[in-house]
Amino acid sequence: MVKVGEASFEVEVAETPESRAQGLSGREVLPDGTGMLFVFENEGVRTFWMKEMNFPLDMVWIDAGCTVVDISQDVPQPDPNQTLADLPTYGPAIPVLYVLEISAGVSDAVGLGTGDSVSFTGALEGKYGC
Repeated sequence: MVKVGEASFEVEVAETPESRAQGLSGREVLPDGTGMLFVFENEGVRTFWMKEMNFPLDMVWIDAGCTVVDISQDVPQPDPNQTLADLPTYGPAIPVLYVLEISAGVSDAVGLGTGDSVSFTGALEGKYGC
């Protein structure tokens, strides 16, 4: 589980280069209350794209201090006719160590914001920080 402010999400972890590259691409839905947590080896400026995504997302950008530093809200899935070269990228100018992807609109609906603290609980507790 990942707790952001007062909200909690059951997450799948993408911690290898292969799992981070795949992400949620190709999936049909993201069930309510769930997300994907991307874990990197070091803090850095990251950009994501929506290659082969079938639904829009909110991307929650988290620094090494376990604080939300930015949120990309309502990132749309690509148009089916859009080429890979034309896909926009999303990300903050601030270095992050983690990215939490959740369904579009959820960050606003549950009141997530920059400055929120993040903690990992359950099986994730003590494994990746936070």
